[in-house]
Amino acid sequence: MKHLLIIITALDRDNWTAIVDIFNKAKAASKDFQVEIVLTGDSGIIAAVPEATAALGEWRLSKIYESMRSAKSSGIRINICERAIEWCGVNNRIIPEIDGILSSSSILGRATADTYVTYF
Repeated sequence: MKHLLIIITALDRDNWTAIVDIFNKAKAASKDFQVEIVLTGDSGIIAAVPEATAALGEWRLSKIYESMRSAKSSGIRINICERAIEWCGVNNRIIPEIDGILSSSSILGRATADTYVTYF
């Protein structure tokens, strides 16, 4: 099975539904691809409830987490870049839906001949 690597580099707080759409479309793609999502940049803020709640509000965050959990139920892996952890200040408060922490160099190393890479 081919690999689809989705790298989310930003979180538009005014258009927060875009990240919901990414998780939903990743779930749909999981029928044909092994899908992995990596949170980088300020998108990493959704990896910790207190920071994400402050930035987005509880209702918006609940919708994001709902779509994230739905994506994970289809076998999608969700990782976060270590730089995003530092930049967003999420440190030891990472939600259980995050499968792992990746270095910046290991993210690029995940792209192989059988990998489609998409940046958002």
